[in-house]
Amino acid sequence: MDNWRDELAILQAQVAVQHLILQSLVHSHSQPDALLQEWRRLRADRVAQAYALPADARSSDWLSQHMQVFAEDWTAELVDVIARGADHVGEATSADLS
Repeated sequence: MDNWRDELAILQAQVAVQHLILQSLVHSHSQPDALLQEWRRLRADRVAQAYALPADARSSDWLSQHMQVFAEDWTAELVDVIARGADHVGEATSADLS
């Protein structure tokens, strides 16, 4: 474990790339409201959530709090995408009526 800083940097880079990929999928999804419903369903499934982590990490309050914050951030991102889509639909409808 001499190079733990390098390993940590690699993990951080992987997480950053995954974050960008998820953002692009969210913003390009054809039905963001369905995506939000599925996301909420998955978050509500505590059994899947519990098994998503190794046993030693499941008991970490610190990690659980960070997971909760990340999950809330993604929920907010999905809601924003849906709201922006609704705004664009409203703008298009207003333009069509003019």
